[in-house]
This record gives sequence, C-alpha cells and structure tokens, in this order.
Amino acid sequence: MRLISSIHSFQIEVKRAFKFLLTSRYFTFGFTVLVIFLALGFILSPFAPYDPRRWGLVLKDLSPSLKHPLGTTTLGQDVFWLMTYSIKNSIILGTVTATFSIAIAMVMGFLAGHLGRKTSGDLINMVIDSFCIIPGLPVLLILSFALRKYLSLVLIGLILSIFGWAWPAKQLRSIVLEIKERTFISTAVSSGLGMAKVFLREYMPFVLPWLMMQFLGLINWSIGMETTLGVFGLSTMEEATIGTTIYWAMNYQALFRDIWWWLASPVIIVVLLIISIYLVSINISEYLNPRVRLSQMRKERET
Repeated sequence: MRLISSIHSFQIEVKRAFKFLLTSRYFTFGFTVLVIFLALGFILSPFAPYDPRRWGLVLKDLSPSLKHPLGTTTLGQDVFWLMTYSIKNSIILGTVTATFSIAIAMVMGFLAGHLGRKTSGDLINMVIDSFCIIPGLPVLLILSFALRKYLSLVLIGLILSIFGWAWPAKQLRSIVLEIKERTFISTAVSSGLGMAKVFLREYMPFVLPWLMMQFLGLINWSIGMETTLGVFGLSTMEEATIGTTIYWAMNYQALFRDIWWWLASPVIIVVLLIISIYLVSINISEYLNPRVRLSQMRKERET
C-alpha cells in the first residue's frame, strides 16, 4: 500500500510539474527541441541503413535532397545519419561528465561546508580552490594530446569531470555553510545522525534545485568542451561526435569548396542542443524552488 501511495504521489507531482512548466514558452521550445534530439540520437540512429561512421558508402559532396536531407560529405558519409550518431554520443559524453562531476562536487562541497573552519574543512576548501584556478582548456588540450591513442567517450568524460567539479563544489560549500547554522541541522547532528544521512535528509531538499541546474549545466559545458577538443582533432576520432564532424569538415575545407551543409549542420545542431538544455534547466530549477511550488499549490487549491 505504501508503494502504491508513493507511486500515486509521484504521478501527481509529475503532472503538477508539467502543468507549471508548460506555461513557459521557453521551456516548451527547449523541451520540444531536446525531445527531438533525443529521439534522433537514441531511437532513430539504430535504424540507419548503414554505418554512417564508415567512409565511402554514399556518393560524395551531394547537396541536401530528399534522399540525403542534410547532404553528404567528401568522405562519402550521409550527414543526416552521421548527425544522429553524433547527437547520441555527445549527449552520452555530457551525461558521463555531469554524473562524475556532480558526484565529486557533492562530496567535496558538503565536507568543506559541513566541517567548516576545522583543519580538514580548510584543507578540502584549499583543494577546491586549487582546481578552480587551474586553466582548464590548456590542460585539457595537453591531456587529450598525450592520451589521444587511448581516447574514448568514457575517458573523455572522466577527463572533463576532473575540471568540471570544482566550481559546483565551491558553490555547494557556500550553500552548506549558510544552511548549517539553522537549528534543525544542529538537532540532526546532536541526535547522532551520520554525515551522509544529515546531507540526504536535511541538506538535500535545499540543494536539489541547484543540483539539477548544475547537472544540466555541466552537460552543456562538456558538450561545448568536447566540440572544442574535436575541432582541434583531440577528441575520439573513432566515434562520431559533433566536434569530430566539424573537424573533418574544416580539414577538407568544406566552406571554401561550397559544401556548406557539412559544416553548417553540426554547428546549428550544437547551438540548438545547448540552448534547449539551458532553457529546460532554468525552468526546472525555478519549479523546484520551494516558494514557487507552494505558490503553485495555492493556486491549485483556489481553482
């Protein structure tokens, strides 16, 4: 019975969330575009008539047509099917990076804030500050070059997460420092709860909207960083990503040879993908704000 009640409560909460979120034109646009990209990447890509990553399977340099909606490349690839694989891989990479980054940030940020001015807390804070001031892009370029023979989507995600966790951890530390002064935190600590339970039970309701925003923001950041690495030829060249597609288009001087669709397609897609994730994230973060949710519940009661 308790499980059924929990499922019912979850369904009500999801309906309430979508009712609120769909009132925003920005969320509706972002969510629609994101769903289209997810469908292209994870549903449509397995049905490709051939492996779009392989070269020489279609005629070269064909302009967009009904048979090839986004044209073909000089390497003999169909750009449309190549983009479906690229979108999927870029989203997977972003999710891997965001997952590891948030996990590290939660541990480091909570410990730094909860331990406060103790020696261990100051030491953790010093580590966080050190990673914040490291120039990420130059180091990423060097690491990617050094490990280029071993690069994979997961390895790139792990490398990016090394530099993706520090700023979220610093922000989380500030949030925890503010909340820990409240009475209910002192009560939870004095009752004998471990730090993990204190964080999950007491801090999590306050930091959940922020975590959601940071997670989606890190997906955006990692997609942008992989695209940058790909343009330099420092991404995994064996897998199709948005960055590697741009690299090959530039390498074969697509614009100068009037093969504009080869370069325009990944550029437009990465811009739309980043914008859509951003619009979804800011609206979800707004809904998860306790004040906004209480206001929404009052309106429902009045109606």
